[in-house]
Amino acid sequence: MGRTNGLDDLLFGSFRTVSVVYISDTHNTQPELPDGDILIHAGDLTDGGTLSELQATLDWLRSQLHRHKIAIAGNPRPASQQNAERAQLEWGDTVYLQDSSTTVVCSNWGQLKIYGSPRTPKMGNWAFQCPRGQDLWENTIPDDIDVLVTHGPPRAHLDLFNIGCDDLLREVWRFRPRLHVLLDTCMAVYERAVMQRGGLVNSALACWRFVLGAFGRPGTLLVNAAIVGGLRDTGLREPIKVYI
Repeated sequence: MGRTNGLDDLLFGSFRTVSVVYISDTHNTQPELPDGDILIHAGDLTDGGTLSELQATLDWLRSQLHRHKIAIAGNPRPASQQNAERAQLEWGDTVYLQDSSTTVVCSNWGQLKIYGSPRTPKMGNWAFQCPRGQDLWENTIPDDIDVLVTHGPPRAHLDLFNIGCDDLLREVWRFRPRLHVLLDTCMAVYERAVMQRGGLVNSALACWRFVLGAFGRPGTLLVNAAIVGGLRDTGLREPIKVYI
């Protein structure tokens, strides 16, 4: 599963699935989005986090035709400003989640419980960050959620510079949501290989677990939905559409 096209819509559309369009890090851009049942924005809606930038992005989200729209905050502005202007924004039909959940009802599938949080380990003086070593997630995420939306990755998954959150990785293993992290029978070995920087034994175990996992139940789907990327945020990626 990942970025999809018209053929995917044809193949999956007849099944009892929910299509989720997943974006993040748009940084004031307004990309063309595929249709879907649910639109999720995983943070960094703007560059500077000013009121005018935020409202422009919310107006763009409101113009989208997705039945359900959900957004969390990112970290583009100093922590001292994170709550000061939020009450002035017009969110329209976009549901804002901050360490909270919402339940959406999809006509062709049923209910999905979605939890969102902008928490990340500290990297500079930005919003919603906590010192590394402090448990960010203990007793915060409900056990019965289907979709987890966070601004930062768990450790060892979509974690290019090894700055992901160890505590988030533990929590994802605990409740295993449908959508957030690719978590199957080989992931524990893979994570150990990442932590220990490879090794022949770890590599061999990862291959063996991958073979065993091919015959087991599917795990959780991990999505990195950043739109703007690259060394100086000059790269643009396509939105991701997944089926769950």
